[in-house]
Amino acid sequence: MICAQSIKSADRVITNTSLNKDQDYHVHCNYNDHSASDLTIKNILAQAEKIGLRVIALTEHVRRTSDWVPRYLDEIRAETAAASTNKLKVIPGFEAKILRDGSIDCCEGYSRDHFIVASFHSTFGDKRIWIEALRSAIQNPDVDVIGHLAPEPTFDLNDEELSELASLIFSNCKTIELNAKYHRPPLRWLLKFKEHNIRFHLGSDAHSLQEIGNFSTISDLIAIVCDNVKENKNSNNQDVGGSGSGGGSYQSIKSL
Repeated sequence: MICAQSIKSADRVITNTSLNKDQDYHVHCNYNDHSASDLTIKNILAQAEKIGLRVIALTEHVRRTSDWVPRYLDEIRAETAAASTNKLKVIPGFEAKILRDGSIDCCEGYSRDHFIVASFHSTFGDKRIWIEALRSAIQNPDVDVIGHLAPEPTFDLNDEELSELASLIFSNCKTIELNAKYHRPPLRWLLKFKEHNIRFHLGSDAHSLQEIGNFSTISDLIAIVCDNVKENKNSNNQDVGGSGSGGGSYQSIKSL
């Protein structure tokens, strides 16, 4: 039986900052109107097992008005229980839009207890409003990850603004996603986030079965982060006699 688990920021303990290509923390399914029709939860789990994933987060697009959420969560539980292996951990969750006022477009009853990727899906046309909305999302205790982060086409952030943002991300224990669909975050942002010891993980943002666990489009971003991880590990080994190896990015995961 596949293990279905819920994970929240308060339960997260970082054991290392490595990027595990057998973990995909951003996968959609056919509960939206633009994914492939065969992207069912059953097929997703089968594909994840086939390609050797160990962890997968189902993060379907959600709105506060979404009436399918109970059915979606029930289907995840049913399909994980029916699966034939316990090698795959399944995290039920949602991708929630960051709104103009800084809130996320997800009912608190769901965001409180499930894995949440918060991301921009609308343009505000105002740099200050965008920054304040992002700051609010970062400080939201229900948000676990900031997804496919990048500025709007009409503006960018200077180094001081990026540093302030990175400090806020770090102090609120958020993860920045390396997004395979959009090749984000931008390189300059990634380097600044590295300077502030922000943690990263991989998200395919899959909308088809073939995209699950496929991170080939961000091999350059992965290499940059992994080079930094090697340096940190070498430093840790010299300072404290080694911190061990292996393990995933999270521990103390609450069961459903």
